[in-house]
Amino acid sequence: MKKTIQLCVLSFFIVSLAFIMAATSISAQDSNQAGEQNGEKFYMTKFCITCHGQKGISVAPNYPNLAKQNEQYLANQVKDIIKKKRANKLTLLMTENPIVNNISDEEIAAVATHLTNIKITK
Repeated sequence: MKKTIQLCVLSFFIVSLAFIMAATSISAQDSNQAGEQNGEKFYMTKFCITCHGQKGISVAPNYPNLAKQNEQYLANQVKDIIKKKRANKLTLLMTENPIVNNISDEEIAAVATHLTNIKITK
């Protein structure tokens, strides 16, 4: 498990560097128009993909699958983690990331909608 956490942390930082320019280019207009069409973009640029996988299926067994979860449940979990109502070593990756800490309620809702409606193909 320790090796899995180390691998996820390393992956997080590598992906962070790759996406930092894309994440900072999201404009305020995008935030205000957050909807299902932007959910996938926010999911990718807000680093959710790093641990929860491209289609919301976790890349490691210690991170939950997010695909097809209840929309309100997902939004509530993210808000609780950001507010540090839920804290453990795994949520540290979210709470210590300034991009995640600055995610708006509209962006959270868009990501939750995207994950609830995501198409899973095998």
